[in-house]
Amino acid sequence: MPPELAAMLKGSVLSELQVSFPDASARLVRRLKLFGMGESSLQQIIADQCPHWPSEVVVGFRAGAPLLELKLEIEDQAHLPLRDQCEVELRKVVGDFIVGENDDTLGAIVIGLLQQQNKQLTLAESCTGGMIASNVTAISGASSVFGAGFVSYSNAIKSSVLGVDADLIETHGAVSEPVARAMAEGALERSAAHCAIAVTGIAGPDGGTDDKPVGSVWVAWGGMGSINAHLFHYPVGRKMFQTMVSALALDLLRRYLLGSTDVPNYFQRKR
Repeated sequence: MPPELAAMLKGSVLSELQVSFPDASARLVRRLKLFGMGESSLQQIIADQCPHWPSEVVVGFRAGAPLLELKLEIEDQAHLPLRDQCEVELRKVVGDFIVGENDDTLGAIVIGLLQQQNKQLTLAESCTGGMIASNVTAISGASSVFGAGFVSYSNAIKSSVLGVDADLIETHGAVSEPVARAMAEGALERSAAHCAIAVTGIAGPDGGTDDKPVGSVWVAWGGMGSINAHLFHYPVGRKMFQTMVSALALDLLRRYLLGSTDVPNYFQRKR
């Protein structure tokens, strides 16, 4: 919210609204942040798996990129236990997709987990062009867990800076599992960090092929000796692609730090 608007709300606007609507009651809202699940999918899950949802707890959504906000609203404080029970039920069915609450960001959540585990993070970015690092360093205190990131956009820099074998790129292409893994390993070796994320993909609108269409991206994440890699496909505009892939990469690391080995089908995965 812009500071000017916040000042207006605290000043005259709220007081005038209270005079105009004296019987209006405050709503008690619980805000949860999710990544990797759309509004329609979440609505269907609630309808199918929570059939006895109480009418006193109103579900609301605020779609956004990259996070979806789920709101649980009540009008009477006496219904707080009902709302708490609804949240418990929600966490049972979609808990892995709930990344935080209120104004949490994936960058802040990952930093918090790294701080708790006393681990350092490094990044090797190609198609996201430094956006993952930007999401991390936007958070105060990031320097305690993040020492170095590498934007290796060209194949030559992937080889000269990260040590990716040029023959590996020639054989498999820059957008491939072996290259993504080599980028992560190279970043780990050069930074002495505990965890890495590497991304290499085709943001478009040009550069795609039949085998590797626009929107293809390999993401590698984990620690030395335990690096995971998966191919995802998200054929959207360039800016949205970079936004969502950056968030996806951070969420995969979040799950890794929490001990999860599952890889959700965030987008349609190309096989």
